[in-house]
Amino acid sequence: MAKKKRTAKRSVKARERRRSMKRKSKGEARGVSAALGVGAATTAATGNAAGTSTATGVGAFDLTPQHIAKAQRDLGAAVQSTIGGAEPPFPLRIQGDRSLRAETTIIPAPVPITSTVYPDSLQGPIIVQNYVTINIQSVEFSGFDKDLEGLIGELHRSNEISGEVRDQLVSELWAGRAIIGAPKPQRDLIDLLLVRPLKWLIEKSGSAMVSKLASDALGWLIKMLH
Repeated sequence: MAKKKRTAKRSVKARERRRSMKRKSKGEARGVSAALGVGAATTAATGNAAGTSTATGVGAFDLTPQHIAKAQRDLGAAVQSTIGGAEPPFPLRIQGDRSLRAETTIIPAPVPITSTVYPDSLQGPIIVQNYVTINIQSVEFSGFDKDLEGLIGELHRSNEISGEVRDQLVSELWAGRAIIGAPKPQRDLIDLLLVRPLKWLIEKSGSAMVSKLASDALGWLIKMLH
């Protein structure tokens, strides 16, 4: 009799375990189905027809593994397209009629410059890498010097350019002028201190006089470098 009671208790416990496992399995199935439904809805928001279950008549609970895999790939591509680029593929809409775009600033690559090698004795020769010979008695140098001096004067009188930008330009142009009059001016320093600032002024300045003087000075400089 006691043995029958123990057997009956074990049967009841076994049935309870089976019912518990069935309830757990149903709960997991509902969670998976809900997750698939969210994935399908998210994919539909990206405009991918393959992932839009409502448009194709495929229910959220009837997605095949192929549909799910493609929806995940499309969603990943849509998210990745907005990360790491210079500009998003579409403007971000804000308050209906205004858009927001990220501005990019291109920073030039660093230019390696080798310093001048001075001799051990005060009478020895100097070594300058990539130097250019400039004839400071030439017509080209005289024309360059005149236009550069006129350009710096115009920059001092102009209110078009902010004080910080103007002061930086003037300082670099004067430094370039000093370098180009040296016995062995380095070509890379001429490019940094003269060519690039002059090109920037030609492109950005709204003053006809500043643009003309910068263009003329650059023209004389190019003739001397070649």
